[in-house]
Amino acid sequence: MKSRRLKKDNSKISSTVIATYPLPREYQRTSEPYEFILVEENGRIFLKDQGKTVKALDRMFELNERDVVKNLLAALKHYEVYKKGRELFVEITPWNGVTDERKNPILNKAIFTLFACVSFMEDMSIFYV
Repeated sequence: MKSRRLKKDNSKISSTVIATYPLPREYQRTSEPYEFILVEENGRIFLKDQGKTVKALDRMFELNERDVVKNLLAALKHYEVYKKGRELFVEITPWNGVTDERKNPILNKAIFTLFACVSFMEDMSIFYV
């Protein structure tokens, strides 16, 4: 499946979904199905949350509150996860082309890293109740 989007400067970003990695239902806090996607964008490989974490956090927190933003940014930094728009992502580098996370230790680490970050961010709600 291939799609094209325009960046703000009107240059094209070529994006292809390579694989999906659904999160086990018992670890999900939202009622929506939650999965990470592995995408290739302009020759680089990323594991993304499709913006679902920010959407879920938006229901739990006031995302524009200074303390909330500071703590969420600290979590992203700690886990070495990045944010662009509403999406959280990890770059997979080097990419060896193996989409089976059991056979690709770099992809496996990325999945667990993104999962740990997302889980921690969702669990932060206990401090804001």
